Amino acid sequence: MTPTENINKQNAVLSEIAIVLVKPKLDENVGAVARAMKNFSLSKLILVAPQCDHLTERSRRRSCAADDLLEQALCVDDLATALKDFPMVVGATARQGKYCLPLYTPAEIAEKTTELGSQVPVALVFGREDFGLDRVSRRQCHYLSSIPVNPAFSSLNLSQAVLLYCYELFRQHGSHLPSLPARDYANHNELEGMYAHTRKTLQSTNFFDVENPDHLMEYIRRLFGRVQMSKREVNIIRGIMHLIDKLKKKTESLQ
Repeated sequence: MTPTENINKQNAVLSEIAIVLVKPKLDENVGAVARAMKNFSLSKLILVAPQCDHLTERSRRRSCAADDLLEQALCVDDLATALKDFPMVVGATARQGKYCLPLYTPAEIAEKTTELGSQVPVALVFGREDFGLDRVSRRQCHYLSSIPVNPAFSSLNLSQAVLLYCYELFRQHGSHLPSLPARDYANHNELEGMYAHTRKTLQSTNFFDVENPDHLMEYIRRLFGRVQMSKREVNIIRGIMHLIDKLKKKTESLQ
């Protein structure tokens, strides 16, 4: 698949994801939601029985040039109508009661959307600013999701909550930022050669416990194993070991 084809595929997935706001009260919040959506390539906004005019000048200012999302937003009278074409519906809620379990994080929800394959409509439903998603609305959702926050201060603005979900979805489906240069990772044999050389050198300097030299070697393996070393990094470590070997031989020859 060419880079262009890959980007088109990613955009196709994101274009099928809708943000659904149930009875939003503040036009500024709707504008900020549109901005968050456009930041991460989502474009489908549905307003259920809105309690505000989403096309006010204040809303447009908060959208920061995401006016097109506001103008194209679908307004419907009830949630059932909004969700009729979506095989996957996720409700965002801060409630932790037994009827809300299991609760998935935004990242887990983003991952679950991939299980459906590409271009399958997904709706993310958010409740009213002052009350959240009511019980009747939650019942219409297939999954419930919550954002892990500081329990001592758990209040999130509506647009902030939407932003976090949009980010995770974009990260899962749509991130086509320039990739970093690929590292030339060391293979298994190269790593084992480095470990063997390191063990031999350190043992010759009496660094290890004579009775159990592999004890510290296990820690060294864990340390380097977490780094995911490149070939160059392996060569650097072996170069250090070679230098120690050379100095040790020189010291021994002078004795």
